[in-house]
Amino acid sequence: MRKFHRFLVFSIALLILYLVYRYSFPVDSEGHYLFLKPLESSGGDSGFLTLLKSDEMEDGGREPDPKRLVNLTDFHFRIGNDICKENGSYSELLGVIMVTSYVGNDALRAAHRQAISQQKLISMGLLRIFSLGEIPDRERFITQKALQSEQDLFGDLIQGSFQEAYRNLTYKHVMSLKWATEHCRRAKFVVKMDDDIVFDPFFVQNHLSDVGQGKDQGSLLAGFVFNNKKVIRLKANKWFVTREEFPRDVYPPYLSGWLYIANQRAARELVLQSETVPFFWIDDTYVTGILAGKAGIVLQSLNKWFSANSEFLDCCIRDMKRYSYQCDYYVGPNGGNSRLVMDFVQELERCYDNACYQRPSEKPLTKTCVAEYKNTVQQQQQHGTALIVTKASNWCAINSTLKHSPEH
Repeated sequence: MRKFHRFLVFSIALLILYLVYRYSFPVDSEGHYLFLKPLESSGGDSGFLTLLKSDEMEDGGREPDPKRLVNLTDFHFRIGNDICKENGSYSELLGVIMVTSYVGNDALRAAHRQAISQQKLISMGLLRIFSLGEIPDRERFITQKALQSEQDLFGDLIQGSFQEAYRNLTYKHVMSLKWATEHCRRAKFVVKMDDDIVFDPFFVQNHLSDVGQGKDQGSLLAGFVFNNKKVIRLKANKWFVTREEFPRDVYPPYLSGWLYIANQRAARELVLQSETVPFFWIDDTYVTGILAGKAGIVLQSLNKWFSANSEFLDCCIRDMKRYSYQCDYYVGPNGGNSRLVMDFVQELERCYDNACYQRPSEKPLTKTCVAEYKNTVQQQQQHGTALIVTKASNWCAINSTLKHSPEH
C-alpha cells in the first residue's frame, strides 16, 4: 500500500511539473519552446535581434529598409563601418556618439580625437563615429583617398551615398540614427551631435548611466527643446521655407541638433518614420520635431545643459584653472575655435580628478563672464535673431538663450 501511495504522489508531482513546463513558457507557431531554441551567434548581433522581436510588434515587426534613406531608394554606405560587430568588447555599450561632420572638417575631427580618444571613450562605455556625405564638386582640399586613409587609421567614419550640402543635412542626420540602430544595436543610447560642438563627455556618461539604471521610459528623446518656433517666410533669410515645403506657420516642438540623446527604441522609430514621412530639409526640425511627433514621442527638456555662446565655455575653462569651479554648462558651440574642444575636455578631466567645487551662488557665470561680442557666422541663430544684452559700446554679457549655428 505504501508503494502505491508513493507511486501516486510521484505521478501527481510529475503531472504538475509537466503542466508547469507545458503552459508557462512561450512557443513559436510550430509549438517549439523558444527558450530551447539556441540564439544564433553569427554576425555578432543576431542573437540580440531575437530579443528585439517584442519591441518590433509595435510597428508590425517592420525592419528599416537598408537601401532607403528618407526619400532616397538606392542608398548605400560609401564608407561602411562594422566596428560594433567586429569587436566583441564593443557589443555591450552604454552609448554611441554620432557626430555629423562636414567631409572637409578633418581638423575638427582631429580636435575631437585629441580632446578624448576612442580608447578613453570605450573605457567609459561610449563609442564615437563621424558621419559624412560625399565630397562636393566645389571641395578642393579633401579627396576620397584621404578620407579612406583617415578611416584606415582611426576606423571611426561612415560616409553615405549623398553629396554634402546644407540642404542635405537631413540625410546625414537620419543616416547617423540608421547606422546606430542597425550596426550598433546593443548600445543602449544614441547621442547625436554636430562636429562644431563642445560637450562634457564625463557628465554625459554619468547621465546615461543614471538613466540606464532607471525604469523603462519607452521612447526617450531628450535635449534642448524649442517650442512655438515660427516658420520663416522672408525669402532673404537663410532658413526661408515655402508653404509647399511646410504649410503650417509654427514648427512642432523639436530638439536642437547641437546635441541630443535618444534610446534605441526612439532612434529606430525615427528611422522608420523617415521612410514614409515626406522629406524636409531643416534636419533637426524634421527628425526631432516632425518625425518624433508622428511617432508620438514626447520630448524631454535638458535645456539647462546648454550654453548659447562659446564665450561662456571660455570662462568655464578660465575658472576651472583659477578657482577649480565646476562649469555651469555641459554643451555649447566652439565659436569657430577647434582648440576649444580640446581645452574644455582637458580642464574638465583635471577638474573631475581633483574634485572641483560648485560655483558660489553669488558668482554666477552669467554675471562674471564678460566677453567682447564677436559677430561671427557661428553666432547667427538658425531660426531667428540672436538675443544680446548690451553692457557698453563694445562689450556685452552674453545672453544664455540657445542659438543654432549652421553646420557649414
